[in-house]
Amino acid sequence: MSRVVERAAKAASSITERRRAAARRVAALMALTLASAGCAAQGAPPRAARGGADPGASAGAPAPAARGGADPGASAAAEPLFREAESLAGRYRVIGVQLFVLDEAAEAGAADARGAARRAALEAEAARLRASIAAAYAALVDAPALRAAEQRPRALLALARALQDGGDARGAEARLRQLALEHPASSEAAEAYLALADLAFAAGRLDEAVSACDGALRGAAGAPLRKRALYVKSWSLRGIGGRGATEGAMRALRAIVQLGPGRAGSLEATIDEAAERELVELYAAHGDLTQARAFFAGAGERAGPRLLGEVKARAARRGRPEPPDRPTL
Repeated sequence: MSRVVERAAKAASSITERRRAAARRVAALMALTLASAGCAAQGAPPRAARGGADPGASAGAPAPAARGGADPGASAAAEPLFREAESLAGRYRVIGVQLFVLDEAAEAGAADARGAARRAALEAEAARLRASIAAAYAALVDAPALRAAEQRPRALLALARALQDGGDARGAEARLRQLALEHPASSEAAEAYLALADLAFAAGRLDEAVSACDGALRGAAGAPLRKRALYVKSWSLRGIGGRGATEGAMRALRAIVQLGPGRAGSLEATIDEAAERELVELYAAHGDLTQARAFFAGAGERAGPRLLGEVKARAARRGRPEPPDRPTL
């Protein structure tokens, strides 16, 4: 899942070390159904005013795979390779959780020499597994005979994540672009665009992050991934700055609210709460208060009136005029 979302949802704190993020990813996968994570289209979202090139198009990119669905023969041939790679990835996730538990014990003051030795052994095993996982997925995705295999988009996404976990951000980005270009109709393509936005945001390439989020939003899937993309987009636009970008950030946050609340305790619900809070803060500081009623009407009947009331309260505390209850003649 997007580490940028995790960071931004917690007030843009520092990204944690990779093994903690991996352990949290396991927990989040249990809470969110990532199979339905995606981006329900609102038509074709416009690019940012200063948006960069389409992340799916890069110089020297491999030619797209032929369209028309998966090849049953290629899928059958790819299955043993995919299962082997998934088995290795499962072992790696288990080690990530074990390292997380050791770290929690250390923070609680329960660490000892035996725990330190155990940690060193697990970290060494994790490093070996990372290389094996990347090689196993690459064997599938780079085989010419398996280009039309059903498992290929999932393998490309998993390969990119394995490379990123190993610290190879450039390699991960190349594989994500390959996925977006060669399998644009797959559900994994939206995840690839969001991961590209994550990498661009972390590197300070904010225009590119906005463009990648728009790529994710062009897909069609469920609300969880859509909210993640909108949230990363809102942070990227705020980083770009300027009136137009700030207004775009507010619209992205409002779009999250429009999608309705996620399940309590889920990452989706965490984003919901952050989006509402930040939308009120942004609008109170930068929005046109005379248009507040119309703007928050677009947030829906459930949340719009409540958020408008919070903006009024903040405006009163700031000494700014409240939005009128009825139009002035």
